Amino acid sequence: MRVVDDTIETIHLYVVREEEKRPYTLLPLLCALFCLFGIAAITLYSAQHPYYEHKQLTIPAQFLPLQTFKTSQAIVPTGIQTYPATTAQGTLTITNGSVETVQLPSGMIFTGKDGIEAITDSATYVPAGSADGFGRSTVSAHLLTPGTNMAALDIDQVVGTSLYVRNLYPFTGGRPAYSVKVVTPRDKQLALSAAKVSVRVQAARIPAILATPCRESVSWGTSVQLSWACQFIRYPVLPHMSVINVRVVGKSLLVDVMFVAPPKRIVAR
Repeated sequence: MRVVDDTIETIHLYVVREEEKRPYTLLPLLCALFCLFGIAAITLYSAQHPYYEHKQLTIPAQFLPLQTFKTSQAIVPTGIQTYPATTAQGTLTITNGSVETVQLPSGMIFTGKDGIEAITDSATYVPAGSADGFGRSTVSAHLLTPGTNMAALDIDQVVGTSLYVRNLYPFTGGRPAYSVKVVTPRDKQLALSAAKVSVRVQAARIPAILATPCRESVSWGTSVQLSWACQFIRYPVLPHMSVINVRVVGKSLLVDVMFVAPPKRIVAR
């Protein structure tokens, strides 16, 4: 028999604890942050772009007493009217001391003491003198210079040896050329437009709407007189509503309004 010696072997065991795996926290945080941004964006958009509802209301019209607005606007003339010079008219008296008749042609010129000239308008026949006296004739004439007049006896001259020419009466009607300002259609239109602005401002002070267009009355003189007779309608204040349009139908008003829709309550079942 063989005897084997057993050798005792010592084994050392060491326990090493593994590190625990950390949970992933970045992704949930990013998701939560995106959700918060989304909620904030939706809230901001809803505040700036609320949902409006439109509705038409029928309201009894409240007719106000008839209002009258008046104004006066001066008309400023800008037009120019020019009047030409006029020519003085008169007569010349011609006396004939000759025993022969004299025929004078048209267009004979006679000069007065102040140098103003007169010209005859037609031919004239001057009878001869006789035992009863000198022959006499008159002829119409006008002054050559427009805008002037002539005093009586300014022409007092002898023609030849037997004709005596005088103006026993003054030449009148001569007037120099002149210009005056006149009212043009455009001047009247400008004055009327300014008057309408004035009464429109007066009417705008009434806190109501017009039932019908105002009745207009206009009279003209050195100024334009304008009058508007207006019928206004008033409707009650509509809280939390914006009025878009108002129409008059008989004695009622059709009012188109816009308002923010109230939130709807959702009942969970």
